[in-house]
Amino acid sequence: MSLFSRDWLVRYRDQCIILVSFFLSLLIGAILITLYGANPIEAYAQMVSGALGDTDAILATLARAVPLVLSTMSISIAFYGGMWNIGAEGQLYLGAFTAALIGIELGALPGLLLIPLGLLAGVGAATFWAWMPAKLSLDRDLNIVVLTIMLNSIAILFTTFMATGPYAGVRTSSGSTDKIAEAMRLTHFQLFGTLNTGAYIAIAAILIVTVLMVFSVWGYDWRCSRMNTRFARYGGIDVRKRQMSAMLLSGALAGLAGSLLVMGDHYRFLINISPGYTWTGMILAMMVTYSPVGGIIAALVYSVMSSGALQMEIITDIPQELVSVIVCCAVLFVTAGISIANRLANRIRED
Repeated sequence: MSLFSRDWLVRYRDQCIILVSFFLSLLIGAILITLYGANPIEAYAQMVSGALGDTDAILATLARAVPLVLSTMSISIAFYGGMWNIGAEGQLYLGAFTAALIGIELGALPGLLLIPLGLLAGVGAATFWAWMPAKLSLDRDLNIVVLTIMLNSIAILFTTFMATGPYAGVRTSSGSTDKIAEAMRLTHFQLFGTLNTGAYIAIAAILIVTVLMVFSVWGYDWRCSRMNTRFARYGGIDVRKRQMSAMLLSGALAGLAGSLLVMGDHYRFLINISPGYTWTGMILAMMVTYSPVGGIIAALVYSVMSSGALQMEIITDIPQELVSVIVCCAVLFVTAGISIANRLANRIRED
């Protein structure tokens, strides 16, 4: 009996394509490194060492991974349910600013109330920002991609105005608010690091969403609604309700990521608080075809690569942008591989 039987390959086709695509992208990265005049094995070794070489490096990598995993899951659950949430970045910004607003305006409250209130406010604001385009798309048949892109700009520009205008910090650099109340600040695991107890909140949220997507009826309904809306309705699935829930959960995760950045990382809102977490998360989610487990793994791997890229650049003089090249190549290979596999499968069925 063959180790990789035909049935096994058919069942795990997408996972095989993803793995092969990732290794092919690493191979392309190695070729580019060689052309640059460096040793690819040494460059990759320095990348891993910079991210996982000691305790401080591991904690820094995990700190980078928390918002990235949340952002990847935010995109994954929306796309998994057939809702194209391109506005997660704006939802993250709005959630972050709302959490900061609570920490500034209600700073006199005890931490036992202030922390959950800040999280609920941030998640609630982002969820509302996701609800608006979802309702217009589902009820009025407006293009959700256009709606979410427009709301992205509105949210980012609004929070920028607030952070440089009415809520501009008095004793801080331009483009940020004052610090939130101390009672609202999440505890860091090390003195000079940013990994904090918000990681536990993120893990709990990620586990809940993963269970919903993989092991619940909701996950089955989301998948059916994405793949064939007519079939899903014929099967008794309330497509509108399920797609709305996917969009709301997506916004909630983006808002949670923003809230944790304020409450655990920076202790204030910054106009550039996100370096594009949700855009990177979108690429990673597409690379693993919206799989929740695959998204978590992809985000962790990307965090290792991006965290160790600085040491790779210092030691081998290879630009950090190589990481982005590798990830983009992987997405292209996955897209092409799945497209080719689908065409071959259709030809086999026709024959």
